[in-house]
Amino acid sequence: MTRPVRTDYRTATSRAAESRVLSLCGQGVVLGLGGGPSRAHPGVTNLNIGRYENVDLVGDAHRLPLADGSITAVHCEAVFEHLEDPQDAASELFRVMRPNALAYVCTPFLQPFHGYPSHFQNFTHLGQKRLFERAGFKVLECGVCVGPAWAMSTIVAAFIAQYAPRLIRWPARAMWYAASHMFVRPLDRWLSARADAYVGASTTYVLLEKPECAS
Repeated sequence: MTRPVRTDYRTATSRAAESRVLSLCGQGVVLGLGGGPSRAHPGVTNLNIGRYENVDLVGDAHRLPLADGSITAVHCEAVFEHLEDPQDAASELFRVMRPNALAYVCTPFLQPFHGYPSHFQNFTHLGQKRLFERAGFKVLECGVCVGPAWAMSTIVAAFIAQYAPRLIRWPARAMWYAASHMFVRPLDRWLSARADAYVGASTTYVLLEKPECAS
C-alpha cells in the first residue's frame, strides 16, 4: 500500500521529521499509534481501538498491549486530541519504546471539534513539548506541521456547516470549498515558513527520542 497523498502544504521540517521515523521501517517494529484505515508506510504496524481496515493490533493508547522496550519507532497523527488522559498515553509510549527509539507525533492546534471517540483537547507546539518532556522524552524538534491558512479554511467550513441558515448552507459550503482550495490553503506555502506560523497553525508536531539512559 502506498502512502496517502498529502495536499495540506505541510512544512518541510515536519515532513523531514516524519520521514526520519518512517525510514526505520524494516529495522524493527514501527508502531502506527491510531493508524487506520490508511497506513503511513507499508512497514508500519497499526494499532487502534477497533478492528478497522489496516489495523493490525487492537488496543487502548492508555494501556498499550506491548512489552517494555519493544518498539523501534512510533508514528502518531491526529490521536492525542482524542485521548482523555494524554499524559498516561505519553508515558505508555515511553514504556514500550526502546532506548534511542524515535517518535513523530502530530496533533491539531486550531481545528474544530471532531469526535472519535471524543475530542478532549488540542495542543500548541509548546504544549506537546511539555507533555512528552514530562513523560521522560528528549524533544528533538517541535513546530508547525500544517499552517494558518489551512486552519482558517477548516474553521470557516465548520462554521458554515454548523451555523449557516439551512437554505444557504450547501451553496455556501460549495463556494467556500472552491475558494479555499484555490486561494486560501495554498497560502500556507509561504505562511508556514514564517517564524510566527505557530500562532495560527492547524497542527503542530514533535520529534521525540527516548534517551539511552532511560530505564
